[in-house]
Amino acid sequence: MTLCVLAAMGLSACGKKDAEVSVPHVEVVEQPKISQTEEEKEAELGLETAPGTVLGQEEVTVMEGEEPKTVLYTRVRGIGDFSLAYDAETFSVEASADSLTFQALEEGVPAFVRVERSDAASTEDAADQVVLESDEECTVEDVTVGEGEYPAVWVSYAEGTADTERTCDVYIFRYNDILYTVQMDCTVGDYEKIGQAEQMILSTLRFDEG
Repeated sequence: MTLCVLAAMGLSACGKKDAEVSVPHVEVVEQPKISQTEEEKEAELGLETAPGTVLGQEEVTVMEGEEPKTVLYTRVRGIGDFSLAYDAETFSVEASADSLTFQALEEGVPAFVRVERSDAASTEDAADQVVLESDEECTVEDVTVGEGEYPAVWVSYAEGTADTERTCDVYIFRYNDILYTVQMDCTVGDYEKIGQAEQMILSTLRFDEG
């Protein structure tokens, strides 16, 4: 069964001066094959497990263009009752009590995915704040994210069309009365390459619903 990993992937991001960046399209063609040690299983169930703790490995087959590719992802605890998986050959991870950041490893590529809690009153208020602070023309859409297709607001903009200009995607969603933001940053020139890997991280979002 083919599973589309993110509803927003068919949309486009718009910035000032008619800058437009297409969101990379990725499809998971098989459910991930998960492997865990006993310690990782215990950590996954532990309520006090620290953010960034490794919970296991997942072998994921994805479509890149018309070709399937198998990638090994590392699943880590988030800053709440959720976990995310990432390609450890593409990103490093830094965690604190308040944020979880995946930083691109390639030298000279200023790209990251950062998950944080928001103190905004609502997803709409948080989205309005992103638009205001960006000082750009933004795309704002209702989408779903993660394995559970959690409802979210997506705010996207680019600062221009040059390869060195910054492009940003922010996803805002609420779960169990906690508001989260996921910010993805990179340059326009790196977007087609690293943007796909950033979107894949968000596609693995999984809340503990047990």
